[in-house]
Amino acid sequence: MSIYLHDIPLSEALARLESTLMDAGLGGVLGVEEILLDETALGRVLAEPVWARLSSPHYNASAMDGFAVRAKETVGAMPNSPVNLSFGSQAAYLDTGDLVPDWADAVIPIEKVE
Repeated sequence: MSIYLHDIPLSEALARLESTLMDAGLGGVLGVEEILLDETALGRVLAEPVWARLSSPHYNASAMDGFAVRAKETVGAMPNSPVNLSFGSQAAYLDTGDLVPDWADAVIPIEKVE
């Protein structure tokens, strides 16, 4: 046997993983149960997504400091091939939590802008 790693087909890798988990008693489909949302729920894994009845904040907020932009105007931007945008008409400064303008569909983190 070689001491070096070698590729195996994905199907074989998955079969090995499943077999190892089953041998350790960790395989198979997990059951689903309903419990109260109290301290007994701590550390549990949800069986399906949970959606808030009311979004907070109730507006499209920036998750970071940066510049609101139209994503299509930034296509191809690279450190060695920057895209120049006009402040005000193509880019607007935002602090975390600020309302993202209706015309913008992306926020570039401040750390990525020169």
